[in-house]
Amino acid sequence: MLNERVSAAKKIASELHLAEDAIDEAMIRIAQLAATLPTARRETNMSAIVGQEAMAKVAHALAAAGEVRQLLTDAHLALTVTQKEVGLGTRMFGAGVKPAAAKLVDEGSNDRSGVDAPAFAKAG
Repeated sequence: MLNERVSAAKKIASELHLAEDAIDEAMIRIAQLAATLPTARRETNMSAIVGQEAMAKVAHALAAAGEVRQLLTDAHLALTVTQKEVGLGTRMFGAGVKPAAAKLVDEGSNDRSGVDAPAFAKAG
């Protein structure tokens, strides 16, 4: 039974990290596009009105990607709680930098408004 839970946790961790990496990559690409649009407009001496609707849509897409990233980090923290609930304690699944003391704030929200962010420690 423990082996099945560990195996499932490893699969979940792998997919979660892939999803986190994917949204980061999407945000990078959208941000690069957001920088390219006004640069191209200036380089071609176009009016500020030209492409404004497209620029607004790209800015909105970047904000939406940020919201998706927030949801994934909230899910990540919620899975930390689930991990303990299923008896896997503090086992590490995956590599990367993890907060020293990850905890849920405001019933599952990762919003740290007014709360000092924890120091980061390298996972080992």
